[in-house]
Amino acid sequence: MQPLHARYPFFDDAREAVGELGASVPELAASGDPAVERGRERVERALTEGTTAPEDPNRWSDEAELLSYPVARVLVSLLAEGKAVEKYAAAEAATAATRFADDVSGGDDGLRSTTDASVSLPRILREFDLDGSVREERLAGESQNRSAGATDRDWYRVAVEQFLLLTDDWGEDWRLVNRELAGGEVRTRRGELYGADGEGLLVEAVGRRVSEGLPFDLGDDRREGLEDALAEPLSSLRDLLGERVVVRDIDVVLPDLFPECIDELRQRAGTEELDDTEAFALLSFLAAIGLDAEEAVAFCADLTLDPRQVRYAVERLGEKRGAQYPTPSCETLEAYGICTNQNGHRERSDHPLVLYRERVRGTDPDERVDWRERELAQSRDAK
Repeated sequence: MQPLHARYPFFDDAREAVGELGASVPELAASGDPAVERGRERVERALTEGTTAPEDPNRWSDEAELLSYPVARVLVSLLAEGKAVEKYAAAEAATAATRFADDVSGGDDGLRSTTDASVSLPRILREFDLDGSVREERLAGESQNRSAGATDRDWYRVAVEQFLLLTDDWGEDWRLVNRELAGGEVRTRRGELYGADGEGLLVEAVGRRVSEGLPFDLGDDRREGLEDALAEPLSSLRDLLGERVVVRDIDVVLPDLFPECIDELRQRAGTEELDDTEAFALLSFLAAIGLDAEEAVAFCADLTLDPRQVRYAVERLGEKRGAQYPTPSCETLEAYGICTNQNGHRERSDHPLVLYRERVRGTDPDERVDWRERELAQSRDAK
């Protein structure tokens, strides 16, 4: 591998270098490889600071820096949070923008092609198949756009098709009607190409490449194995995200598997009224595991909860499967006296949704009888 691969791990040859190293993410985790901790830092800084650059560059080897990229992509996928993917890709792109600007605008001829860790503009353009679509603007009277003045490289010409593909819907300043267009090319400032402010055509190209394929489509077995292998960094990142645990891959209602603290709320609601916090905890859980408003009303028919309250709450809570109003963790429920670690269930997980998911995955799919199916069958029998 080369230092350049560590600096730009999303480049195609960097991916090849990862393959040549032959280390899988579970193997890295099992061996305690520094790439795992750096991968965690990569995601954490992306979510909190909008960058994936290391806080202490001297701490990590080039190999750890390179391998931290696939680790970070796996961690982001396991978080199962759409905003996390979006923020991570944007942070990788913003970090690349700063490095592009440093490399291309370096102290020599602007190409910085003489060091192993830096990259030239032609190299960047080739990486994204843009070498035939972007060119420096030639100044009148200059045979070479290489004079000492900085303005010589302030403008570029970008093929209109690529310009439109990359800018998409960026607002008025990027509409063709507001741009200089000649000969099928759009006049573009250097800052609009690879600006260090995190914006620009090449920055967009990086963001799209990073987000491509994320989150990974993992089967239950593979996801479970990766979650076990990366339990420590994953737990840290979930804590960082607060309580935004979203169960996207489970859509089954099995009351017998409800976490003890949630089931106790359900049992109590059969004979006594719940306060607002208790009702929220129960209804947010029901919405998160897939019950819609009408199903939740039916599920709570024998409880003291007002059907209108249930319907309204689940309609709000069910938006984006609880991403906006997430189910509280057991730690939060404990603060309200709701979760008392009944039967020691928190030894498995400190979040009701995660514990429920684990219990569902531990059952035979052929033996699961979803409450909704049973309710529908009983309704047909009653008729």
